[in-house]
Amino acid sequence: MSQMERAMNLGTVGEIIATRQLFYFDDNQLRRTITAVVGKPHLSPGSLEFQCKFQIIGIGNPSAQTARGYDSIQALQSALKLLAANLNHINDQLGRRLTWDGGTNGELGFP
Repeated sequence: MSQMERAMNLGTVGEIIATRQLFYFDDNQLRRTITAVVGKPHLSPGSLEFQCKFQIIGIGNPSAQTARGYDSIQALQSALKLLAANLNHINDQLGRRLTWDGGTNGELGFP
């Protein structure tokens, strides 16, 4: 079982619909990978609202977090906004060194 699979078992997001690999170079110039994972939106148990779980693996607390919305699109949008906010916070803590292959240093590819 890989480190990512073990971390995902801590707080599952359910069926994964999207992932993004980000990275930074630590103080020893070792490349460190962070994975952002988004689960498929679904009805919240006992509610008419939808929820969408997301997770950041590789730094900090790997527990899955939950975003909610009136419908599945709003729940997904909320998850992406919260994921972006969490990643921006992590990026600030890392001195804006976090990046992904589709962007430049400090740019995470989220609106």
